[in-house]
This record gives sequence, structure tokens and C-alpha cells, in this order.
Amino acid sequence: MTIQTISVLVKNQPGVLARIAELFSLRGCNIDKLTVSKTGETHISRMKILTCLDDMNLRNVINQLESSMDVIQVKAVSHPVPQHALWNKVRKLVSSQTTSFWLVAYSLFITLLGTNLPAPLYAIYRTQWNLSSSMITLVFAAYALIVIPTIVISGQLSNRIGKKKVLISGILFSIMGSICFALSNGIGMILLSRLFQGLSVGMLNGVAVAAMTELEPKQDKLKSAFVAAIAVTMGNALGPVLSGVMGDYAPYPTQLSYMMHFLLAIPGVIGLFYIHDRIQPSLTPFRLRKPSVPKDIRKPFYLSSTTSFLAWGIMSLMLSIIPSYLGTIVGKTNLSISGGIIALVLGLSTLHQMMLKKQSIRTLISIGYTFLILGLIGMILTIITQSLGFLMFTTVLIGLGHGPAYAGSLALVNEVSPNTYRADIVSSFFVVTYLGVSIPILMLGVSSQWMGLNHAIVWFSIIMGCMIVISWMFWRRGVEG
Repeated sequence: MTIQTISVLVKNQPGVLARIAELFSLRGCNIDKLTVSKTGETHISRMKILTCLDDMNLRNVINQLESSMDVIQVKAVSHPVPQHALWNKVRKLVSSQTTSFWLVAYSLFITLLGTNLPAPLYAIYRTQWNLSSSMITLVFAAYALIVIPTIVISGQLSNRIGKKKVLISGILFSIMGSICFALSNGIGMILLSRLFQGLSVGMLNGVAVAAMTELEPKQDKLKSAFVAAIAVTMGNALGPVLSGVMGDYAPYPTQLSYMMHFLLAIPGVIGLFYIHDRIQPSLTPFRLRKPSVPKDIRKPFYLSSTTSFLAWGIMSLMLSIIPSYLGTIVGKTNLSISGGIIALVLGLSTLHQMMLKKQSIRTLISIGYTFLILGLIGMILTIITQSLGFLMFTTVLIGLGHGPAYAGSLALVNEVSPNTYRADIVSSFFVVTYLGVSIPILMLGVSSQWMGLNHAIVWFSIIMGCMIVISWMFWRRGVEG
């Protein structure tokens, strides 16, 4: 791999700069520096392009440039890369499409892991700072409400400045969130930490799925959606396990897990700098537009986003209220049990996604909804009996239901989205998803203040069950295969 300075004489025609840049992008080559200068003739300009290519790719690029109608002459000068040979090999490996695909998946996983570290620790925060159930749900929902506008902006911004810059910014915000949590000394610092985590997840969700679809060697939409869904649920699952065990048995229970996340996120930050990005930055001003979905895919979009709303609305109960108020619900309090419940429900979600990945989307939704309804019935029985055994059984059912419902809904929206607008559409899907994370649980927290937590959970379960039945009816007559 050597640095190449490519000098190109081009005709002064509208769009020539964009066409030359697109030629490099289609070859998987990054333009490190580009300058345009005048020549002695008014209708001809000289472009100097600095890039890093091996000999084979250089020949291919030169041949394509010479065959372009815009190009008059091409010259190239090679310069040795002033770096260690081993580092060059590492950089070449990281910049490959397959490795880049998995780096984005890892970054999505590690970001969600950091986001869910606080879940079992809320019990400590609640005791230390005397937080009410409504305050706990506010902290949980405030994060989701930050995610939503960030998703909208990031999806559009990635089409202007490139997905790589958005992804790098997202994982850096994730690191900042963990640092702030480690230094927290009150509710104000926790809210700031959740703000950073909301920004990070908002930047990664949607943009990561679109980037993975582009980077997957065969651009397999279903594979990209499933890998992204598994990365999200695995990150959600392992985060609470790590912090729950640390909170019970390790020194510095509210700091050590966040420091471990910081160390695990560093490889993701470094790797993202070297992934290939097809988007070249635009010089025109960025203008935010209202999110929209093409008319011809609105029906499958509404179906899939509603399913994700319901699946994550139920999951948010397992990630916030259940771990924080385990003693109130079943009379037992233990951080490891709280973390274990979160890990179990999300771990089973991940496992079920992997087991059912070859099933049709409609089959995934039917299986998911069946288990979710059974899980909601189990939740009502748990409240009535106050049995830890019933709670564990309910956790299993909800985990088995969440996985296929979420993976199937994401797979559908990724499959029907056109390549040009995928980042925007998938981002809109995650907007609805995070409304599901925030609104139902926020309403649960408010209602618990006047009817009691256990009664509020029972009504939550009944309402969500009815909504699933209605959604299921639309699925049965709305999507085939």
C-alpha cells in the first residue's frame, strides 16, 4: 500500500467533480485530499488527488479515469507510506469491507452495552439519593426522548457528511456517558450521563444498520438487519450482567463497570477511523427536513415500526421497573438477580433471533407475538402471587417473544427500504421504537403514583396485550412471507 498523487486534466463541465469522486468511491477508495486548479486554457482544469492504493487498484482507477469522457489526461506518482509495515497490514485489514462490517456491528454492540450498564445499579442510586418510582422512569424515559431527535438528525446528517463521522461521534458520546456515570454524585449527573448515552445510541441506531448493509460484501439486507438486531440485544443483555456482578461483589460498585466499558470501546473508536465510507462530504449547507417514508412502503413501515414499539415497550418494563423494584414486586432484593433478569430476557431474545433467522418475517412476528402475550399473562400472575419463580418464567417468555418480534420488524423495514433513503427510513423506524421505550414506561411511572406500582403493572400488561392482538390482526392480512 503506497500513497498516490494522481494528476488529472479534466474538462470544465457541470458535475465533473462529483463524477470523479464517485468513480473513486465505487472502487472502494478514499480520497484523502483533493485540489482543483486552473490551467492555461479556460475549458480545462487540473485535479490533484491524494489517495492510498496498491498497484492493482491504482491501475484499475487509472483505466477508469482514462475511459471517462470528462478526463483528458491522467498521471500518477507513488510515494512510500511512512509507516511500519505491520501497521500497514493492520490498516489494510481494518479497511476491508468484511472487517468494516463487523467493526460497525461491534461498535453498535459496545454502545448498547454501555447504555444498559446503569439498569441494575438504579437500585443503589434509588437508595443513595431517595429516588421515587416516577423519578426512575423519568431517567429511563428521558434517555429515550433524547435518542429520538438524535436519530432523525443523524440519519439525514450521515447522507451529507458520511456515516463514518456519525458513527465515530456516537461511540465517543457513549464513552463520555460512562465517564459521567462513574463520576456521578446525584440525579443531575445521572441525567447528564443519560443525555450522552441517548446521543450515542441515536447516532448509532439506523446509521449503523445502513452502513452495515453497504459494507456487507453481498449487500445482504436480511443478514445486516439480523446482525444489527443481535448486536443490540447482546449489548443490552451483557451490560446489566457486568454491572450487576460488579455492583454486588467488586470494589467501587458504581464505577468499575463503566471503566471497563471505556476500555472495551477504544478498539471500536480506532477501527471506525479506517472503515470505508461511500459518502463524500457535501459543500452545500445542511438543512434538516421532516422525516418521511416513501408512499409505496408506508404500509410495511407502519406494521414493522408498530411491532418494534410494542416489543421494546414491554422490554422497557424488564429493563427499568422490574430490576429497580424487585423487592416491592417479589419481596427479594439483589443486584445480581436484577442483572440476571435483564441478562436472561435479552439473552433469550438474542438466542431466539439466531435460532429463527431462516424463518419468514411473518412467521417471526407470529412466534414473537405469541410469546409476548404469554409473557404479559405471566407478569399479571407474578404480581398476584409475588413469586420469584413466576417472574423468572415470565422473563423467559418475554425474552423469547421480544427476539423474533424485533428482528422480524427490523428485517422487514430494511428489506423494503430503497438504498438511497435507507438511513433515513431505518432511522424513522428507530424513532418509533424509542417512543415505545419511553412513552409506555413513562405512563406506567405516572400511573403508579396514584394506583400503586403493582396495579399499574397489571394495567400496563392488559393494555399492551390488547395492542398486540390488534397489531397481529393487521400483520396476518398485511404482509406475506
